[in-house]
Amino acid sequence: MRKTIYLFRHGQTDWNLVRRLQGHSDIPLNDEGRRQAQCLQNFFSENPVEIMASSDLSRAQQTAAIANENLNAPTFYSENFREVFLGDAEGMSQDEILAKHGEENWKRWTSHETKHFDFTYLNGESGTDAIERFKKGLLEFCEGEEFTVAGLCTHGLMLKRFLHSLRPDLQEPLPIPNCVVYRIEWSPEAGFEFKP
Repeated sequence: MRKTIYLFRHGQTDWNLVRRLQGHSDIPLNDEGRRQAQCLQNFFSENPVEIMASSDLSRAQQTAAIANENLNAPTFYSENFREVFLGDAEGMSQDEILAKHGEENWKRWTSHETKHFDFTYLNGESGTDAIERFKKGLLEFCEGEEFTVAGLCTHGLMLKRFLHSLRPDLQEPLPIPNCVVYRIEWSPEAGFEFKP
């Protein structure tokens, strides 16, 4: 049975505004983030889902809850849908990371190219490990829950890396603004497919 999942990023937080890397830090939405999440209600009224899934971090939970207000679909939470863990770089701003670790490491960390997915900051989670975690959670969700169409709220770097892992042929990095939505499909035969 083929299933459709609308993957979307959480709304804005105060840390997003100052380009501070959140990782697993539990930062809530700000007012703008809540407004962005309300815009998702229009998307889901036109593309209704039977179940909503979300990272267990509050910024994702809040976004999913606001997006789901009119549908009131049951919601599934998993820590497997969290952002990539940054280790010693977590909570630092982009400028602080650049000053401490250099621009080349920053480019490798933010790269959409699979050849850089093994890079990580000290004590952090590599892109490869994060993608495996996310895929494991997504597979458990697809196999364990009854639905044809679902929504799933996750995080920016996690979303970019997962989608590019499905389509390593994409030359340009996918844009991942707050509350962007991308569609993937899953079936037991084909696995996960992304056709942008």
